[in-house]
Amino acid sequence: IDGVAIKAAYNPSHTTTRVESSTEIGIHYTGVDGLNVYYAMGENNDDPYTAGRKELRNAAVTYAAGSFTVGYQVNEVDSDKADKDQDFSALGISYAVNDDVSISLNQSTVDYEQATLDDQESTGVSASYTQGGITVSATHSKIDNVAGTSTSDNSGYEVNFAFAF
Repeated sequence: IDGVAIKAAYNPSHTTTRVESSTEIGIHYTGVDGLNVYYAMGENNDDPYTAGRKELRNAAVTYAAGSFTVGYQVNEVDSDKADKDQDFSALGISYAVNDDVSISLNQSTVDYEQATLDDQESTGVSASYTQGGITVSATHSKIDNVAGTSTSDNSGYEVNFAFAF
């Protein structure tokens, strides 16, 4: 089918550390110009004794029109262990100012089922400049409640230089 890709993964069981196999299947649709739609689901049975079995679902969409690209993603992890479910959502937008300069803003949230954990919230802003074979990019990121811990906040800056010969 034009514009459709299907992918599957199988991780077989072995020894006592991975007593059950894990599987995933996903679909990627690109049949409309500028649009990408993704959906995947699976199960992770890697360590059913301590981490529990998990059912995984992921859906995402991106759309590019002109100089703008917008994306949205949701993930869901359903665990068979009590209070271990997690929901993730992310939204991002990028703008190509011209052929050389791009900027973007991205935001995400991890919602923990466990009542003792606070939602993790992240925001990132980035910009890049390309001239010939040289690219300079910079990012500022802020994460509140890292891993659900209300007293753990992080922020950071990153500057990259890339040279293509």
